[in-house]
Amino acid sequence: MKRNLLITNDDGYQSDGIRALVRAFKPIANIILVAPLEERSCSSHSITSRQTLKVKEVQVDGISGLAVDGTPADTVILGLNLFSKAPVHFVISGINRGPNLGFDVFYSGTVGAAMEAAMSGIPAMAVSLSIQEKLNYEVAAETALDIFLHFEETLSRQKNLVLNVNIPDVAHSRELNGWKITELADRFYFTKVQKTTQNDEFQEYVFIEEKRQVEYQSSSDYWSVVNSEVSITPLRPNLTDWLIKNELVEVLSGKNS
Repeated sequence: MKRNLLITNDDGYQSDGIRALVRAFKPIANIILVAPLEERSCSSHSITSRQTLKVKEVQVDGISGLAVDGTPADTVILGLNLFSKAPVHFVISGINRGPNLGFDVFYSGTVGAAMEAAMSGIPAMAVSLSIQEKLNYEVAAETALDIFLHFEETLSRQKNLVLNVNIPDVAHSRELNGWKITELADRFYFTKVQKTTQNDEFQEYVFIEEKRQVEYQSSSDYWSVVNSEVSITPLRPNLTDWLIKNELVEVLSGKNS
């Protein structure tokens, strides 16, 4: 029996990445396509509140789907609760144009959509292409499919799991140096603020990214992608720091003794 697979992204339903993903997965799954109407990058896990959502029917590589005038997380909520005629088994978000590495997962709409699925008890993958000059979404989609099939049984048992997959942009799959299970790296840039214009009513600013020197462990997602490895980082919506939680309990016990 084919799996029921909800596909979404944050670059919009017309992006090359989601088209490649649909082509790769439709032979093995019943595709439910619900994606943003337009690009919603850096929307994180935001949802639309106190506003109506507009939805229209679209076609993506022969698959009928829906485009939502909302965030990536909105599309998952609608797809899981309203637009799927059968239970959704997995959610795949991507393929994002650009990497989602390290602490940037907190800004990512691609990861935000996958996290929304995980919060709803549906295992998910967030897939990103670390863009260079090749823009090879086909290799990325084939790799994503291979990873999904390899870890499908684990995903199906771990309902709140997200696999954050970052794929180097290479001309041929043989140029990839394998897969690696990784951890999130630190940020590789500073966010600086630059003033642009000012008038009588408003001041205007833009954020500027400035790279910084950071030593990355070979276990990190950033190190892997730089070294042409496919990075697979397991994530969960539960952000509790269990290690420090136990320490805090001990400190509190000492205070109350």
